[in-house]
Amino acid sequence: MWNFLIPGPDRRRDRTLALAGILRSALLVQDIARNGEQPGALLAICIHSILALESPDIREALGNIQSLRQPLALLCPLLQRGPANAQEAELLRYTMAMNSLSKRLLKNVAAARRVQEGIQQAQRQIQHFGDTTQSSVIAGLAQTYTEAIGSLRPRIIVSGESRFLSDPDDAARIRTLLLSGIRAAVLWRQAGGHIPGSLLERRSLCQEAEELLAHAD
Repeated sequence: MWNFLIPGPDRRRDRTLALAGILRSALLVQDIARNGEQPGALLAICIHSILALESPDIREALGNIQSLRQPLALLCPLLQRGPANAQEAELLRYTMAMNSLSKRLLKNVAAARRVQEGIQQAQRQIQHFGDTTQSSVIAGLAQTYTEAIGSLRPRIIVSGESRFLSDPDDAARIRTLLLSGIRAAVLWRQAGGHIPGSLLERRSLCQEAEELLAHAD
């Protein structure tokens, strides 16, 4: 599946980046499900993170800091005060579920093998079509999510407008983005992340997010 990346010298910064990566996927899922908004270039970045098997570090695997600007800005308020409204509570629910699923995926040999097969298939399709966001690539990754993650618990129940959730293309994008969030959660675990630790280091994670934002331009 995803090779183990050697975390950088600043493991806390790696954990902050990975948490932002999970939250980025949650935000994009919410945008599609609630408003039908399309992720545009961010979808390509998220797919890159799924396919990044040989990335030397977490930052390269997740993409540029600019693509993490919105989740980094939201990370600090969520860590410090918790969700302020139903929309933020929903984001936190998605984030926690993707985190839990990453742990179960790493322990499930058959599910991990299916993810590996899906990544290899997507890589072949991209070589053929020359487009990371080609519809068949997204459909294949969505199918990988369904077959590898769908039987694991907790199941992620996405809330939103039925006209978007029932649209095959939007549903495929949502599943692909959930897979990218689970990928970021795997990176977080590789950098030493765990829930009790995140609660204890909330202040320092918030400081890391603010420093990353200051250099995002």
